Amino acid sequence: MPEVRYEGVAAWYDEFASGFAQTFAAVLADRAATFANSGDVVVDVGCGTGLHFDALQALGLKVVGVDVSMDQLQIARQRSRSVVRGDGTSLPLMTGSIGLVVATFVHTDVDDFPAMLAEVSRVLQPGRRFIYLGTHPCFIGPFIKRTSERDRAELVIRPGYGHTELVFEGSGQAGAVSSLKAKVGSRNLPLAAFVSAFPAAHLSIEAFDELDTRARPWAPDPDDGTLVPWNVLVVAAKKP
Repeated sequence: MPEVRYEGVAAWYDEFASGFAQTFAAVLADRAATFANSGDVVVDVGCGTGLHFDALQALGLKVVGVDVSMDQLQIARQRSRSVVRGDGTSLPLMTGSIGLVVATFVHTDVDDFPAMLAEVSRVLQPGRRFIYLGTHPCFIGPFIKRTSERDRAELVIRPGYGHTELVFEGSGQAGAVSSLKAKVGSRNLPLAAFVSAFPAAHLSIEAFDELDTRARPWAPDPDDGTLVPWNVLVVAAKKP
């Protein structure tokens, strides 16, 4: 089993993430509705506490959650009884058995994102889709300083962005820069490494969207006209 980052902090995470999960759950459900029909099974890899289950189940989908953290799954089970402990790089699912797979905010958590995508590709039926939603590698991370973002439209990139071997260990304590990553740590995955992992896993990218913190395309903020940098990306990929 790989490192289990969320053991002992699952309840804290559920409360922390619930503040923004609803916004992005709606985005995920909107994409899922394009590729699935009511009654279909959808597998949520790295499902955490199941914060996106309700939005998917509202479409009539049967959600199966997979996560390596037992603490997370105890909470997820309250949202769907169909949850199972499993590693994203070795999914407990039959080859070619699933019509839709989704994952959210896990590429900085898993030890080997390309290996996870290879497993997603393995369990997908031919011609079916994988939807991924996660933080934007170029604008979110410990190498980005955003304190002058709104006042001076300035972003500062610190050394470290391009180093895929970097692992930021969590202290277990919430920090000022990122409460989540201060607790659980993260792995670094630059944009090029992220994108190239899809074709390497025989997943063809059909759509690639970049959204701000309110799940809008990058555009002038209606409140004051400033540009809000992209924070989240959404990828829809198809297995041939």
